[in-house]
Amino acid sequence: MTIEYDEEVKLHDGEMIWVHITRYYILSSAALGDPGGLESSYKPQKVKISWDTGFEGVGRKSVYFKRQVFVMNKINNEWYVYGASDKHMTSSYGQSTSCNDVGTSYFNGANCLVKIDSSGKFLKPSEAEISKLIRGNILYSYSFDETKSLENKKLSWQQKLSIQSGKPKKYQLVNKQLFPNKSK
Repeated sequence: MTIEYDEEVKLHDGEMIWVHITRYYILSSAALGDPGGLESSYKPQKVKISWDTGFEGVGRKSVYFKRQVFVMNKINNEWYVYGASDKHMTSSYGQSTSCNDVGTSYFNGANCLVKIDSSGKFLKPSEAEISKLIRGNILYSYSFDETKSLENKKLSWQQKLSIQSGKPKKYQLVNKQLFPNKSK
């Protein structure tokens, strides 16, 4: 199952851009003997984020992450995209690249940061570059049913803030400081 929608993203300098989100799910069922063993559900696998870089001759770029993308930003004419990682998720998918193939891993490989320069080249960010990312700006996918309701929609920044307000605090990442222990 694939669910696609667009989100308005607020960059650190206040500029707003649109990104395209594609979420991939697989049908899975619990083992027999488990509570609900006969029930099937869709489990998140990976998520692809695509956007127009605004760089002449480069156009759109896409990156895959495991289940979630937390933030993207353009700083000093370079794009940064940060999300969940899975060491087994590698290789390209069409025009997209896995974060694990081109990014830097953090938190024992649980998350990954990708950097793209103005020529469209993927660069491995230094470990310190994660500190450039201050606030989350991508809607957290809480459940398959919730995400399914977003199919083919175009979510403004305000709509994203409204959608997340009903979620548990740990899933309210839009406009929240990513690393609360860091200053700024």
